Amino acid sequence: MPDRSPSPPTRRVVEVVSLLAAAPDPMSVAGIADRLDIARATATAILAELDSAGWVVRDPNRGYAIGPALTGLGSSTLPHGVGEILTALTVRTGSGATLSRIEPDRLTVLDVRHGPDRVVPGIPVGHRIPLQFPAGASVMPWRAAAEQNTWLAAAPDAERRTASTLLALVRERGVAVFRPLADDAGMVDLLADLLGAMGPELLQPQLRTRILRQLAALTSRPYSKHELDADTTLPLSYLAAPVFDTVGSAAYEVQLGPLRAATTKLERDEYICATLDAARSLTAVMTSR
Repeated sequence: MPDRSPSPPTRRVVEVVSLLAAAPDPMSVAGIADRLDIARATATAILAELDSAGWVVRDPNRGYAIGPALTGLGSSTLPHGVGEILTALTVRTGSGATLSRIEPDRLTVLDVRHGPDRVVPGIPVGHRIPLQFPAGASVMPWRAAAEQNTWLAAAPDAERRTASTLLALVRERGVAVFRPLADDAGMVDLLADLLGAMGPELLQPQLRTRILRQLAALTSRPYSKHELDADTTLPLSYLAAPVFDTVGSAAYEVQLGPLRAATTKLERDEYICATLDAARSLTAVMTSR
């Protein structure tokens, strides 16, 4: 029978996800291709894209199963009130916000709320990044020493001292604050506006990945204590604060993304206060389950 689907490639993705959702055990690429009667190269390409989004995961035996982005899709599996807190944070600041789960080797986005003034560019629910400096800086001071040492060791040699100083500052103030690299604030605005205007889903996956990597590289310089306390106008990219679970572990991170080329100290202090308030409210919700 001819394929009468209005979008055969989309239908194949749906079939792969449906097959894995119903499978009692992880399935190999060959098994998926045989069951769906599609080429192995097609199955491999679909699974690679789904894996990058966290919709599937691959086990040590190279079998695929449904991933965290689908098992925890949306805020429905999160405690009641999480979405409201994030929305209140975006209204208060005009900026986009996310809540992520921090595992020993990765950060996974659980919820995304776009701000009225600034969206969260290119970061969907289920998006995952490796837990390497500076990602996860807000939770690392409350993690085990071995995990901290692994995180510090993964930092580039030139950033090793900065990473160690950042952990001390975050433990003292409860928040990590980042700025664009020198002279890159204008490029940050350009890349963020590009993703926000087009929508990340309209970009080719390779181009989207390149833009996100470039944006992350340009916005990941942590502020020092001296810089945070300076009464001068400075750029601001992201803030992050830890959210604790029922056993007192810093298992989550709330992140706010102003992505502004210039902020006064008063404005920066308000962003910090808003992020910390949201982190405390989220901790209260997470620990009440």
